[in-house]
Order: sequence, then C-alpha cells, then structure tokens
Amino acid sequence: MKQFLLLTLLLAFTASAFEFTGKVVGVADGDTITVLYNKQQYKIRFQHIDCPESTQAFGAKAKQTLSEKVFGKTVTVKWKEMDRYKRILGDVYLGQRWINAEMVQNGMAWHYKFYSKDSTIAAAETKARAAKLGIWSQANPTPPWNFRKKGAANNAPPEKGATNTKVFTTASGKKYHRDGCRSLAKSKFATILSKAKAAGYGACKVCKPPQ
Repeated sequence: MKQFLLLTLLLAFTASAFEFTGKVVGVADGDTITVLYNKQQYKIRFQHIDCPESTQAFGAKAKQTLSEKVFGKTVTVKWKEMDRYKRILGDVYLGQRWINAEMVQNGMAWHYKFYSKDSTIAAAETKARAAKLGIWSQANPTPPWNFRKKGAANNAPPEKGATNTKVFTTASGKKYHRDGCRSLAKSKFATILSKAKAAGYGACKVCKPPQ
C-alpha cells in the first residue's frame, strides 16, 4: 500500500516537479520529518546532512531545533530520489529558508560528505566550526556515522547457528538490523534472528547483523 502511495505521488508531479508543499506533522530527529501532502504522510530524510543520534550529545537538541523551525508549518520539499527504505531524500524549504543548510549553520548537523559535495553546506559547516556552535562546542565530537559503526561493532555476531540472537525490523522494511542501525528510526520491532529469517527478512548491508 505504501509503495502504491509513493507511486501515486510520483505520477502526480509534472515535468517541473519532484517538488511538493505540505504541512510538517512529525519530527523524528534532527534530519527526518513527516510531511502531510494530499491527505497522505511522507517521511523526508534531509539531503546533505547528518545529525547526532538521539543518544549522542546534541541529539535531543538537534530534534528540538528542527521542531522549532518547521513543526506544524507548511514547507516545500524538493527531491530527486528515495532511499532503500522508501524515505524521500529531500531539500526542505520554509519560504526562502533552506532548512538543511540552517541545521548545519546552527551547529546541529554535520555536512554528510560521503553523499554530498554541496559547497553551500560545506561552507556552513566551516563557519559553525569556527564559531564553536552546537556540536562544535565539544572538543572532539563524534560524527554520527562513526557512532553508528561503533554501535554495530559492540554487537559482535554470535557463533554460527545461534538463531535466538535479538535483531530488529521495521513495519515497512524488508531487512533485519542490529540495534542502533540508523535505518531503524523510531519504528523498530525486536524479534529473534530465526523468526526474522523465517518471515523473509534479509540482513541489512549497513549494520551487517548475523546471518
């Protein structure tokens, strides 16, 4: 059903599109929101940036900052693609304000250089670093992508055949994950490896859970 709705969204756009305007009805963290458009809700993962995880320093502050900027407001989303979890990868605008860049300017997000070469975002990070804003007020802040890798490493795979290992799935995904994997977001469900595999879930290629 969700895939059908996303397809409907795509087909609704004109040649100039991959752009829509809707009301922000949810803020999951510092770089993920839910937008209501045409009576349907769509999850938007901000392009170019990566915010602290909820259990990291400034994780809660990043979510609060984004909420204060956009929650309950009408924003414009410009995008070109979705990720493997059917989240729209987008640039979010509030009027003429580019919220992706603002989060970096405020020291609430890193420039996600692995996936973005945007010069405006890069310059925003340089200025925030120099001013020691937000995450840059820390002596040696840990980027969220390294934090996630560390979390995965702390969950070493069990020996072969240990099918009662705890793993996590999502309501809409087709993969199972280690706890702490970013793709779990807020909608994770705990299960055991044998049940996840029996239900047809495959192993996440990012956090690399046991197989």
